[in-house]
Amino acid sequence: MSDSKSDRKRDRRIDPQSIVRELKERLSHPADDPRNEPRRVLRGLRIHRDLDWDYSFWRPLEWHRHDMQDQYGFIYSPGQDPRTGFYVSIVDLSSELDGPVTEEDLPALHEGIIQGLKALPDCEILEEKEIAKGFAIGFEVLLTFALDDETCKRRMRLLYNDRQQFTIYGQGVPPREYEVFHDTFEYIYHNFAFADQLAMSGIPATAETAIKWEGDREQVQAKPQQRRDHGAWVREKMAELDKGST
Repeated sequence: MSDSKSDRKRDRRIDPQSIVRELKERLSHPADDPRNEPRRVLRGLRIHRDLDWDYSFWRPLEWHRHDMQDQYGFIYSPGQDPRTGFYVSIVDLSSELDGPVTEEDLPALHEGIIQGLKALPDCEILEEKEIAKGFAIGFEVLLTFALDDETCKRRMRLLYNDRQQFTIYGQGVPPREYEVFHDTFEYIYHNFAFADQLAMSGIPATAETAIKWEGDREQVQAKPQQRRDHGAWVREKMAELDKGST
């Protein structure tokens, strides 16, 4: 019995080597390193739960919410300046597309996207690649450009889910602000889901937990024309698997 208690006591002891490693890590970064910024600390999370467009993500509790006015979307910023923050906007392309966006469509879409980005003032594309998230496919682009006569750094993900286009990015003005909040932007994106995460956990949707866009609904499409449907894709893949197993 005493051995068990001593084991538990040893488990609660502070490991001196871990303290040394942490101190070395901190000292290896200069005082002005963005990773030493106290604003990076998360003091709680809140769900962004959009039941109309069926997606959700966890975002920092203390960040400020801004509703876009010229399109359906939201901005969460660590300060009062929304130029530094996490952006999500959505548009339904059902009236423009004959079917869901597929991998065969990506080359043409890529050409148009890059052309549009290069039209931004002083644009420099630093990285780009194709990505996927769940059923969605699209592109990731890291770039800098001039915004209000200052340099902005942005990591943008443009995702096509069925006929819906999701534009998701974290950006900072000036670029150091992007570096300060880079890890938070990445955390938000990686927990972003094309589903209601609370409902998946057995928590029913309520008016209190569902987000409501407060932009101009007369000028902007605030709801999808139709729900996302991947049934045909799933049936096709199942048929391929059945064929391969025979």
